[in-house]
Amino acid sequence: MAGTVIRSTALEEAHAHPEMIRSGAFSPGMKAGPFLYVSGCIAEDLTQDMTGQARQEFGYVELVLQEAGYTLADVVKLQAFITDAANYGAYSAVRKEYFRQDPPASTAVVTGLLIPDALLEIDVVAYKADG
Repeated sequence: MAGTVIRSTALEEAHAHPEMIRSGAFSPGMKAGPFLYVSGCIAEDLTQDMTGQARQEFGYVELVLQEAGYTLADVVKLQAFITDAANYGAYSAVRKEYFRQDPPASTAVVTGLLIPDALLEIDVVAYKADG
């Protein structure tokens, strides 16, 4: 394997589908050289609105970053997959809470998701020169 899997009990417990991590079907993150690729994640509580789901997801991404020794300031690329364009404003407002200055390059796509009731899925790429 070309990288190092980022996996821990804390990440399993915080993930919406911990059994996927435990079974080895899913890696929360993969470190390859100075880059950290954080897998797409969805919120654990899908009864929440876009604001709630986005905060849960950014919180999980932040946890994966921390487990690998990175921070949100190291994120260079963010991708968001949103099920309804009408929710983009709420997503964008939460994104600004986490990336107050100099936000990463980003892409937002309106699409369907595999998990029913999920309004959003995000993934990120982080870079750390001494990583």
